[in-house]
Amino acid sequence: MDGNTEIYVAAADGKNIKRLTFNEAIDSSPSWSPTSREITFISDRSGLGQPQVYIMDAEGSNVRRVSFGGSYHDAPAWSPTGDRIVYVSRVENIFDLYVLNLRNNQIVKLTESNARNESPSWSSDGRHIVFTSNLGGLLQLYAIDYDGANLRRLTSRGNNKLADWSN
Repeated sequence: MDGNTEIYVAAADGKNIKRLTFNEAIDSSPSWSPTSREITFISDRSGLGQPQVYIMDAEGSNVRRVSFGGSYHDAPAWSPTGDRIVYVSRVENIFDLYVLNLRNNQIVKLTESNARNESPSWSSDGRHIVFTSNLGGLLQLYAIDYDGANLRRLTSRGNNKLADWSN
């Protein structure tokens, strides 16, 4: 480990560390596919200071870029069915959620606001996404359907962030 942000895997006991990415760019935010055969992650391999969403095989091979817009992407997460990836994209300092359909490469913009919509997580049935937003001022938890319908606020007191679903 040389101090460069890369992606590694290891056994549960911390042994057998294997480096998967070899790049001068920052590689971060890995997320396993439901089949454990692929990993989605964020990288600035373009060198333009605009991190994008990538997918690679579990061994670190077959790296391919799957997002091409926005100026900054983060927090990719696979759907439980493995056919979609939700991620955060910043355009002109606005953070919105997008879903990439891997079957047809179509992208759906889930949120449309002047807020910071971040940290998405899929429900176990793949129908809903929970996320953090400052839409109402303070950080609160929201849920939305995977197609962008039915936005609802889940919390209303204090600052709340980094939600996840239980199975």
